[in-house]
Amino acid sequence: MKKFFIKNKINFLFLFISFICIVAVLGIKNISFQSTAWLYGNNDASFMQLGWYFFQNDIWRFPLGSNPNYGEEIASSIVYTDSIPILAFLFKSIRSLIPGNFQYFSFWYFLCFFFQLFFSFKILKKFTNSDLYSLVGSIFFLIAPIFIFKINWHGSAAMGGLLLCTLYLGLTKEINESKLSWIVLIIVASLIEYSSMLMIIVVYSFLRIINFTFDKKSFFELTKDFFLISSLLLFTLYITGYFEIRMGDTLGIGFGVYKLNLLSPFDSFQSFNNIAWSRFLPDIKLTREEELESFNYFGLGQILMLLLSFLFFLNNNYKKNLLSIRNNKKIKAFILISVFMTLWALSNKVSFGSYTLIEIPLNKYIFAALSLAKNTGRMFWIVNYFLLILSIIIIYNCFEKKVSLSIISLFLIIQATDVSVGIKSRINFFTPVKVGSELKDPIWENLFEKYKVVKTTYPISWPSSFIKLSYAMEKYNIEKTNLVIQARINRKTAAEARYNIYDSFIKKNLSSNAVYIIDNPGHLRHLKHLLKNENIGFFYRDNIWFMVMNEKERMNDNDKKIFSKMKPKLLEINKRKDLNFRNGDGYYGFGWSHNINKPGIWSEGPLSTLLFRTDKNYKNLKLEISCKPYITKKNNVSEFDIYVNDIFNQSIKLVKNDQDEKIEILINEKIVKKNEIKVDFKFKNPVSPYEVFESPDSRKLGILVKNIKIISY
Repeated sequence: MKKFFIKNKINFLFLFISFICIVAVLGIKNISFQSTAWLYGNNDASFMQLGWYFFQNDIWRFPLGSNPNYGEEIASSIVYTDSIPILAFLFKSIRSLIPGNFQYFSFWYFLCFFFQLFFSFKILKKFTNSDLYSLVGSIFFLIAPIFIFKINWHGSAAMGGLLLCTLYLGLTKEINESKLSWIVLIIVASLIEYSSMLMIIVVYSFLRIINFTFDKKSFFELTKDFFLISSLLLFTLYITGYFEIRMGDTLGIGFGVYKLNLLSPFDSFQSFNNIAWSRFLPDIKLTREEELESFNYFGLGQILMLLLSFLFFLNNNYKKNLLSIRNNKKIKAFILISVFMTLWALSNKVSFGSYTLIEIPLNKYIFAALSLAKNTGRMFWIVNYFLLILSIIIIYNCFEKKVSLSIISLFLIIQATDVSVGIKSRINFFTPVKVGSELKDPIWENLFEKYKVVKTTYPISWPSSFIKLSYAMEKYNIEKTNLVIQARINRKTAAEARYNIYDSFIKKNLSSNAVYIIDNPGHLRHLKHLLKNENIGFFYRDNIWFMVMNEKERMNDNDKKIFSKMKPKLLEINKRKDLNFRNGDGYYGFGWSHNINKPGIWSEGPLSTLLFRTDKNYKNLKLEISCKPYITKKNNVSEFDIYVNDIFNQSIKLVKNDQDEKIEILINEKIVKKNEIKVDFKFKNPVSPYEVFESPDSRKLGILVKNIKIISY
């Protein structure tokens, strides 16, 4: 036993360091498997845990990763909640032995820290054969900004150990002698995180091709190996639940946006959360998306070490010292791979700071294929790690052992001092649920004891009210919900779910076992218009509007008071109002959607409703609507009927797709009551961009309304 501990002393040291790190990041109270509240402090951690909660409490299904209670109509699988499928499968298989309020993410982060140290040490030890030098070098990887940032932001992507294992196999093992290790690594990566899996496949493919010899036997071997890996991988992806959504829905909007900037390795500031990762380097103005998914700051110590290593590499005085590195075929292969991964990370839009140097137009089908990896900035992570490894071993080869150790120790001190400001901001990031995040009103507990389904009036992949309700759904053992966050959803199913729930409201056919979370004031006003005389309770508690069937008597005086004041929004006479979906407190009810962060609102589905009021009674009114129809090859005419306060007004046909149209709706004073006006657009032929191969967008679009104006005449 003593020999075992001595032989593995470095690994035990790494276990101890990893434990200290996890305590520093999470806090000692949050390490427990039964401590779940800390996970509900941000969106990513919340949906990771809640996805697991519903998966744990469901029966086994096929595919194994299927998770229908988390999402209901828009459900997919455990893959798309970033819940680390390999651990979800493991712990679900022993769920009879674990408590209901169980989390494994503290254990996961512990593994992330450990493997970050373990594989970086193994690589450096292979090239230096020095335990102490490799130990000091491995600390660079432990405090790497790209690693620490993801630890507290995107848990499934935090396993830098996967990429370091890739580098370990590629730099220290012969590719033809380590096939099984590569297969296992690829399969394990597919059970953890998609981007890492993709990077590993690319690296493995490059290494096999680089080592390919042009003969019949080699060609047969290569074909056989790729067929085997492809078969095993596809089977794993299938049973894990990757194909629970359509292939087109895996395409993400973001290629050429969430990309690497040429200055990303030197940009230490993340404006989206106002966190600096350097004490010394100034902020470089990059886009929000480049600072979010493409965060790749080296750290000042790493930057200086890279510069010094590069100078040594070019200096002929050190040519003999670096001969083993210059002639290393594996390092040469990874230099080539790094060039490819860097180009991929830059995407088709190469930027230097705020300047665009090159922008290559892409065919929409090529663009769609590349969108399988929308966050291309991540592809530079493995390059980041490789450059760090290369600089550390170059310094070792250029000097005597003690001198080289002193040099990287100095750089480590610089690195730690520089990035400590960012690390410090992360140490207290995970805290138990804040008072503002937890539902305080006792009505929640009372209702959730009786109603075990939570629904939103606007089922999408990233609802704004999720963070407020996520902790309560686990705390009160909710059984089903469509109020979910998912990395990907079936966009067509989601669109149909919205149309169906709107239709159920109009037909007053609500579920009797559900609490409905009302997404925005526009929906609330429309629901009041439809259901105010029904036995439905409308509640405003903890800054959340929700409704429950047959619970009207539970409304307190404050609920009734606020609800009575909730009227359609005032549309002032003779004043044009520009519409924007980001302003949830608008003039629209059900049936409207975003214009991808641009002005205007799209009608979505067969029925869309505008709802507003005037300041007083007017004899006759005219509503002017500036809009643009969605015209495609499939529908060269946009047809719809207009109803005002449920009375037919007119039929409209629009044919011009390249210019705005003006619709005029005359409103007789006889059909207006209490100054309230409801305008329904009933579309006959809405079409989605997905149907005409324009984009993955499956919303059935009719018209883009840009502004409205009411006139008295």
